[in-house]
Amino acid sequence: MTLVYLLSIPFLMLGYFVGRRYIQLHAITLRNTLQLASIITAFYIIAMLLFVNGFLSESLAGTIISLFYAFLSGVSVGKLYSQLDKKKAAGYPLYSCKNVVLHFTPLLVGSTLIIAGFLRIGWAFDFVITPIRLFSGASLVLFGLVSFTLYITPNIRTKSILIIDQAIDWKTFLDYNWLSEDEVQMIFEKKVHKSNNPSQIKSVINIQVNPGERVKLERILAMKKKARYKLNT
Repeated sequence: MTLVYLLSIPFLMLGYFVGRRYIQLHAITLRNTLQLASIITAFYIIAMLLFVNGFLSESLAGTIISLFYAFLSGVSVGKLYSQLDKKKAAGYPLYSCKNVVLHFTPLLVGSTLIIAGFLRIGWAFDFVITPIRLFSGASLVLFGLVSFTLYITPNIRTKSILIIDQAIDWKTFLDYNWLSEDEVQMIFEKKVHKSNNPSQIKSVINIQVNPGERVKLERILAMKKKARYKLNT
């Protein structure tokens, strides 16, 4: 068991690096989700075939699973650190739409994952902690904490706008227009790299406005637009 914990250290570090630098939930598409699911399924089927045919011992299989969960734990730590860093850099909150369902969904998901993680570590309170239990439970708990940091609706702050796990800098803000009394569209610059030839395109996000708060948001957006104009001149 001690050897498994020692072997897990590089997997934890690798996972931390991947989670902090490369995991972008807002960029996930159905295609790459299916590709990842296919790869994991293929590895699982290969491992099961090796195990059934006696080429993979139970102890070795357990070690591989423990290292996989150690990697996931590292990913969740790295992603949590990245999220907290983005939140800190975004400044103070200025405005967000107060939708009860959307606000509490990440909290509900996160709480469920955390409870499931602790139950997994204790495995119905027998508290025989093994590497598989520890790392699988820890990854659930940490992903639950990551869920607490996600913003389903745009969260407007002094230095950037947070949405899911993306931070949009106010320096890229171009303009805004009202689609209706309770919805505003914000326009930003976005860099796109194609064949080593970076170009600028426009991206938009739509923000729902709480009843009676249009003037408040209008004031914030007008101030940010003016600040961007001064920056360019």
